[in-house]
Amino acid sequence: MTSPSQTAPVDVSRLLARDYWLLLSTPVAGVEQAAIGEHLQEHLAWLIGLEETGVLFASGPLLSGPGVGPGSGVTVLRAEDEEAARLIGLADPFVLAGLRTFAVHRWRLNEGSVSLRVSFGTGTYEWH
Repeated sequence: MTSPSQTAPVDVSRLLARDYWLLLSTPVAGVEQAAIGEHLQEHLAWLIGLEETGVLFASGPLLSGPGVGPGSGVTVLRAEDEEAARLIGLADPFVLAGLRTFAVHRWRLNEGSVSLRVSFGTGTYEWH
């Protein structure tokens, strides 16, 4: 069954059209999980610092796919330009330790949705 939204023309002026910078991180050949583990706390503290300053939009490890290994991940940043995003990526403790490299991509968020339900009474949340 086709929904009305699938047959009606899309008003492209209503798309979010917000640009971010995506860092696609790749492990250096031969990196093992133990080496990642040695730097994980420092890496997470770095990410939380970016989150606290409003630079980090989202981040997490890649768990499967071509070339994925220990240290693979995606980080989406709010940055002024590609050079600013690159400089942020160079400060990643995994990069500083020589465990991974990254490529910078300009990414435009157009479509999708987020639903969040927060319970004040139980201190829980549901993310969809």
